[in-house]
Amino acid sequence: MLYSLDHGNVALLAIDVQQEYFKPGGPAAFESAPGILPNVNRLVEGFRRAGKPVIFVKHMHRRDGSDAGRMGDFGSPDDESSFVEGTPEVELHPDLDFREGDIVVVKRRYSAFAGTDLEGILHTAGTQAIVLCGMMTSFCCETTARDGHGRDFEVLFVADATAGPDLEDLEGAKVSHLDVMKATTTALAAGFAEIVSTREVLDRLG
Repeated sequence: MLYSLDHGNVALLAIDVQQEYFKPGGPAAFESAPGILPNVNRLVEGFRRAGKPVIFVKHMHRRDGSDAGRMGDFGSPDDESSFVEGTPEVELHPDLDFREGDIVVVKRRYSAFAGTDLEGILHTAGTQAIVLCGMMTSFCCETTARDGHGRDFEVLFVADATAGPDLEDLEGAKVSHLDVMKATTTALAAGFAEIVSTREVLDRLG
């Protein structure tokens, strides 16, 4: 165990659990997304019960693409219709345990810290440790984990409550999400975050 959470100054970041990832046939959808919703909700419930902050993160861009920057360099033409501000698909998934008045941070880049007020929210709450779950494993979740480490937060990455798509290697061969997860968690565990399960986090919350 690296971070016991005995200090109690911990917050949950539920990253990008948005309908884009669940829309049948949608450009951002992938099959592993629904499988993590129960664990994300278990974490949300556990943090609520413990009286700890729960912060929901949403990714979106302006309709005219004026804030996309380099985000569009690596996608397909179909991706231009994804995560557009004001569309139903950018809303949080209806099965997510989101409640009126919960904190929502809107981001325009992979990291939940880049250009947002997240760090200010965390410091105001006296947060020392952040627990990460949501979408997607090697994109927004990993980038936020690395960014959080660079800001001196204790980072816990919940492997069984994050999901992402299969990818392609440099030769165009399929890389399964299981292999992506293994590579991501291996790199993070070497110097950026503690890799944990949903059960481990809930046990540490007491």
